[in-house]
Amino acid sequence: MADEELVRRAKVLLDRLCEKPRFAGSADEAAAREICKRELRDAGFDCRDVPFEYSEWPGRWGPPLSAAIQAVTIVLVARMAVVSGALTALATGGVIIAGLFFIDAQAKRRWITDFPTQRARSMNLEAQRGNPRVWLVAHLDSKSQSVPMLIRIAGSVALGILMALALALLLLALVGISSLNAFWPPLQIAAVVAGLPGIACFVGNVSVGAVDNASGVAAVILASRSANAPRDLGVLITSGEELGLAGARAWSGSTLRDGRFLNCDTVDDAGDWRCMYTGPKPRPIIDSAQRTADRLGIRIRVGRLIPGILADSIAFADRDMTAVTISRGTLSTLARIHTRRDNSSALTGKGAAEASVLLSALAKELA
Repeated sequence: MADEELVRRAKVLLDRLCEKPRFAGSADEAAAREICKRELRDAGFDCRDVPFEYSEWPGRWGPPLSAAIQAVTIVLVARMAVVSGALTALATGGVIIAGLFFIDAQAKRRWITDFPTQRARSMNLEAQRGNPRVWLVAHLDSKSQSVPMLIRIAGSVALGILMALALALLLLALVGISSLNAFWPPLQIAAVVAGLPGIACFVGNVSVGAVDNASGVAAVILASRSANAPRDLGVLITSGEELGLAGARAWSGSTLRDGRFLNCDTVDDAGDWRCMYTGPKPRPIIDSAQRTADRLGIRIRVGRLIPGILADSIAFADRDMTAVTISRGTLSTLARIHTRRDNSSALTGKGAAEASVLLSALAKELA
């Protein structure tokens, strides 16, 4: 799928991008963005820096607070089911969950850009060649976390399952099934255990972010330079993805934009290829992705984004833009993300090179 020269170029670019951590807005991220800019200009793109302001607060503290509130909600509902009855517990839980959905919607729409605390600045890189209908997207910034992504996602999924289980127990109690009180204590313990990874997940800057997401940036750049890519093409290298999708939200919210957006985020050398989306199913991209994968002789799985994972395609989908995220990896990939182990020595360049072939072919079909 990718020849040796393309793999070599991908490895060289990965190593250059991963010399230092690239926290959003930092001088090291700016240096990496200059590398991207030179590569894109050499491929005939007109490049411009697009500055934006945002709040780091939702991205830093939103996930721990959300995990804490979910765990507390389960514990509170369990206690109320025993003390005050299932109906009171169900009403209380419903009010809290409705409040969480409202706060989440506000955070997406306004808090990332408007929240007054922990204000910060960063820069997106926008590049255009011709009049693009297709945009290739990848985030440049990196971060570390005190809890590896695999464990955090497991906790997030577990909280969701426990919420559903609590609801099922309450509904069974309402229809008259007795002897359910014995289930509530272990449910409370499980909720606390499931919430701990998210509650203890704090942001740092000790990971160079090789697979997340120097791999995606390298793939997008190599795809844009490919002879197989469409002449009319857009490239967006975002910042602040690791802090609430700040760059993608600022860029997509600045003007009404039409087109198809192919976000590339986290491409390991092994594992399943995935085409993931949120919101309504983006049928034009998905159909083209499956046809393109068949032509290239690879298998690509289509589905919704895994719970607990954020990607720039979410920001575009929230603006009713047609977008997907292309990714490749295994459980061991998730275990490396946001840790010191996510460095370029773990990558050969094969995954990024193959992703560039897939992206350029898919962009050509969609253009």
